[in-house]
Amino acid sequence: MKADAADTPERIAITGSSGLYGRSLIAAIRHQLPDARILGIDLRPADGDPPDEFHQGDIADPRQADAVGRFEPDTIVHLAYAVQPGRDAAALRSTNVDGTRAMLDLATASQPRRLLVASSATVYGAWPDNPPACDETTPIRPFPGYYYSAHKGIVERMVREFAEASPQTAVSWTRPAIVVGRGVRNFLADYFLGVPFLCLADGRDTPLQFVHRDDLARATLAILLASARGPFNVAPDDSLTHRQIARALGVPAIPMPYAVMAGIGRLWWTLRLPWLATPPGLVGYVRHPWVVTAARLRDELDFAFDYSSAAAFAELVAGDDQRAG
Repeated sequence: MKADAADTPERIAITGSSGLYGRSLIAAIRHQLPDARILGIDLRPADGDPPDEFHQGDIADPRQADAVGRFEPDTIVHLAYAVQPGRDAAALRSTNVDGTRAMLDLATASQPRRLLVASSATVYGAWPDNPPACDETTPIRPFPGYYYSAHKGIVERMVREFAEASPQTAVSWTRPAIVVGRGVRNFLADYFLGVPFLCLADGRDTPLQFVHRDDLARATLAILLASARGPFNVAPDDSLTHRQIARALGVPAIPMPYAVMAGIGRLWWTLRLPWLATPPGLVGYVRHPWVVTAARLRDELDFAFDYSSAAAFAELVAGDDQRAG
């Protein structure tokens, strides 16, 4: 399927504008569309790359709907999600699922030409029968126990339903791999940069993919400029095995039974022990591969990544003060 012919986005509303994805996208828009106006909505102001207009608050707040209505966006990008692990399951679901529902209600009212929503490559799940590389036609099977993957599965269903009911809007969603780059600090980056060793689940040298934050922003903008529709995987073709990651970090890779890893993860999380802040459900994503191919970006939009997984991860490691010092 070819992307629709597109007019250039001129008024872009971004939820989650102060997060990593939002700031990177704003920087890309400034570079490529200097005349575009940007409305940002987030719970906190951005440290850098501010939008032209900013409203602080929850997307579910009626005042934000009023702000978007006054702004009259031709494009809405929904990036407001709780990625960092939390212990309040109801609050996480409220942010990720109910927040998306509120945004879709807002989009129904404002009728933008384009709507893009952030999903995740984790929706494919980490299953032993996954294909060598999941493309956009591969059925999504979120891995049970990991809230973020489960929430993204629900979000994708909601977005598909909105797209079917709103054919006048070019609806798309991105499925990025692990986002890294210099200066990126989140629970996954802290995990890789802080571990004294990497565990090989059941001795498997499972591959992982990494996408540079700048490539994710450029890919997102390419989708918007094309008014493309449907899901887009966002990851370079290469991947790094756990042993390769361990070598890049300068730590050993140690085989460990998966059941032991899962048990330690649950205990660590339950006891709120320091150092390891990853939710236990995420352990499943190191047991089996969930590699993706960005087939649609390459074939339909002629998009090329500037960074390989290896280069993106190397930049993350090089930017770590402790390792650099």
